[in-house]
Amino acid sequence: MPKLRVVSANLEWMNRWFTPDPQPPTWRQPYQSEGEWLDPQEAAGRAARMLQAIDGDVIAIQEGPSRPAELQLFLEDHLPGYQPFLSASGGQQKLGVLVREGLGAAVAAPEPIFSSPWSAAILGGPILAPYSFTRPPFVVDVTVAGRTLKIIALHLKSNFINNGQHLWNTNREEYVVEALKDRRRISTEAMRVRRYLDTLVTADPQAKCLVLGDLNDGPGRDYFEENYLSHNVTDILLGSGYEPELNFTHAQHDVAKDDRYTAVFDDFVEGVKNARLLLDHILVSPGLATGTVRKVPKSGSIHHAEWASQVQGNGERRMDRPSDHRPVSVQITQGQG
Repeated sequence: MPKLRVVSANLEWMNRWFTPDPQPPTWRQPYQSEGEWLDPQEAAGRAARMLQAIDGDVIAIQEGPSRPAELQLFLEDHLPGYQPFLSASGGQQKLGVLVREGLGAAVAAPEPIFSSPWSAAILGGPILAPYSFTRPPFVVDVTVAGRTLKIIALHLKSNFINNGQHLWNTNREEYVVEALKDRRRISTEAMRVRRYLDTLVTADPQAKCLVLGDLNDGPGRDYFEENYLSHNVTDILLGSGYEPELNFTHAQHDVAKDDRYTAVFDDFVEGVKNARLLLDHILVSPGLATGTVRKVPKSGSIHHAEWASQVQGNGERRMDRPSDHRPVSVQITQGQG
């Protein structure tokens, strides 16, 4: 088979491009949003041209629209040639997967472990309480060269706190309490996914699986992970050193360290302007290291050039950028068994 490019792209509030849910699904006319002018068609066109330049065969989308008809409208008007899948859960920021037409059979594959609540102590005390994913992971199976390529799209709980910078400066204790609550939510969601991955790879060590998405967490330990939680969320997903045969690898480690970021935000906690953060990830199962369907060595990418080519001016306005995240990708090919 030819090389396949599998992409993950957070497309920054696609749902705001379309009419509110009570209305028939169509494009919104240009409008004022949060103090700025937004032309939905302009923003959608920039996102589509970025994705066309990347030329992905399978594209996992975060912050997708709330209705399947809206995702279909985006494809018809801006990005034809893909079969769309959209999660039934996730509210106004749903997960989606686009599969190139003619690539192979593709089907959404719901996993009960992602739809059922579990017990977690997100408040940090001794009491366990039922918890559910903010946005349940979305699984799509794609048949490639006679093997199932399992795509698991993720968008873990956000650590955004409303009016956070003011709160950090004026009532730091309250901010820390809220931040740790969010971090515990992200951590328990990651642990739930990891439990599923352990089961999957234990049952089939050659499972061809890619975990893609916005994990709202980067490499290393941020302020809260270093000082309070003492662990990194992405490390949970990659696996335990006690069972290396189950461990996933990180595709974006192929990228030069200075380019290993997907978003740029001011970090008022650490006091860093324009902090470069790796929030978007692709994790590769051990079964994709060998076998008839495998990862192309050193093919993990972050698409800075394709993103930058669709930014007008400084990209401060939403309609002047394709997203506030750079997409990431990895290539898969047929090798020798």
